Formats: sequence, structure tokens, C-alpha cells
Amino acid sequence: MPILNHLENNLIDLSLVGSTKEEVLAELVDILMRAGKIVNRDALIDVLLEREGLGSTGIGHGVAIPHGRSDELGETVIALGRTKSDVDFDSIDGKPTRLFFLLVAPENGGNDHLFTLAKIARLIKDAKTRNQLMALDSPDEVLSLIKEHEPR
Repeated sequence: MPILNHLENNLIDLSLVGSTKEEVLAELVDILMRAGKIVNRDALIDVLLEREGLGSTGIGHGVAIPHGRSDELGETVIALGRTKSDVDFDSIDGKPTRLFFLLVAPENGGNDHLFTLAKIARLIKDAKTRNQLMALDSPDEVLSLIKEHEPR
């Protein structure tokens, strides 16, 4: 399923202010709250922090893909955030992170979220696409870029 089936304009915030992993995760969850996608903010933050405890979702090159499951959701959703300053997200390459794709799937949603996770990873594997995502000014531009470059 395409990334854009799970990501909407109102789920993108290009001006996150968090300076720690915990703050950024909370901001990403708040995006989902504002959009009416979830009700229990703290429970989802706990799920994400528990997942981070298993190993960082900071995949390197300034990008992290935090993910988890919630029984509140009927469908998989993505929130995309970008910070203005570097965040230590314990990335595998040891470098700071500024671009975050939060992927949350329903508790009983099968393995479809794994395919979406892989698509996000392939999308940002390309340095040019990553750099463009770091520089774009609006959610509409982000959606257009993803539509143009999303792996088939």
C-alpha cells in the first residue's frame, strides 16, 4: 500500500521543537491527537518508548522511523515531522536526527505495516530525496515529493 494512503497534509509538521527523543516522540503523537487519529496520548508514547528500548529506530542519515501498534487505530497512520535543530536519537550511524516518520499500526493489523516501513526506508535511502525532504517548506510539497519518488 502506498505511503500516501497513510499520510495526510494535517499529519505533517515541519517545525518540531523537541530536542530529545522523548520530546520528539511526544510531538509526533500530538500530531495524531490533533488529527483525531488517537485518544490515549500517553499509552502510545509508552508503546513507542518501549519499542525504542529494544533498539533505536534512528536508521541513520538524519532519519528515524519510530513505530508501534495501538488498539485505538482501525488503520495504519503516518505522522511526519522535522526539527529545525539536531536531535540525538541514538541512530545507528551515531549522527543526529532531524526527520521523523512515525508509523502506527492497529494492534491486530497483520504485517501490512512492515511493507509500509520498508517503503519509507527505501524512499529515504536516496540522498537527493532525503535532502529535499529536509529543505521543503510545506506539507503539500512533502506530499508531492513522496508521490513522485515513492518506490512502487
